[in-house]
Amino acid sequence: MSSAKSLLFFLILSSAKFICYAQESSSQATRVEQSVEAARPTPTPEIRKRRNIPEVEDAMDKGQELLFKKHDAKASVEEFKRAIKLDPWHGQAYMLLGLARMQLRQWSDAQWAFEEAGKVEPGNAKAYLGVGSALNERKDYVGAQKALEHSLELRPDSAEAHYELARTLWGLGKWQAAEPHVRQAIDLNKDYAGPHALMGNIYLQQENPEAALKEFEECLRLDPEGSMALAVKEIIAQLKKALEK
Repeated sequence: MSSAKSLLFFLILSSAKFICYAQESSSQATRVEQSVEAARPTPTPEIRKRRNIPEVEDAMDKGQELLFKKHDAKASVEEFKRAIKLDPWHGQAYMLLGLARMQLRQWSDAQWAFEEAGKVEPGNAKAYLGVGSALNERKDYVGAQKALEHSLELRPDSAEAHYELARTLWGLGKWQAAEPHVRQAIDLNKDYAGPHALMGNIYLQQENPEAALKEFEECLRLDPEGSMALAVKEIIAQLKKALEK
């Protein structure tokens, strides 16, 4: 049992690395968008109506086609920036710019875009979710917690926000506090793979490898080709080996 327990503690450390997959912010990330803040006009009704101008809709349509159909996040960024330049109060343009930046792993710029979306649409829970997600990737867990808790105040039934907040709390070393948010995320979305991996980590912290194995297997079943799949497979194999002893 001692060798098995040692392996389990090794698994705790290795699994923590993949589930809290915070990436370093790109040192080359551009901050051109920040100039919009100084140029943004007063939000008069006339300015808000500018969303209907053909150039804005053209930029949005092209950006979404590039991002979602052609999977070209880099090219889509330029279209969303064009839309924002034409209409600095277009909340959806900031949201999609943030999403594209997240796909490019440009965490700082993604955070900025989501923050701008929140300024334009203060009641947009997804904007604060985006801020929290970007801050999680930057390992700014204190800032992420504030943003994600506000997101959940606006939309308590968001599985994504509960999961991101659980990631935040895990990053802060508060895995006990993370557990109810993981469970809530699973209850709200049965097909969401990520929370099962994090729940597996929590079970490992509780020294419950049998329950952890079930969670990792469920994660793999739900997302067999996802970014976490290889790491999950390795942990499953290690857990099964340890449990055989």
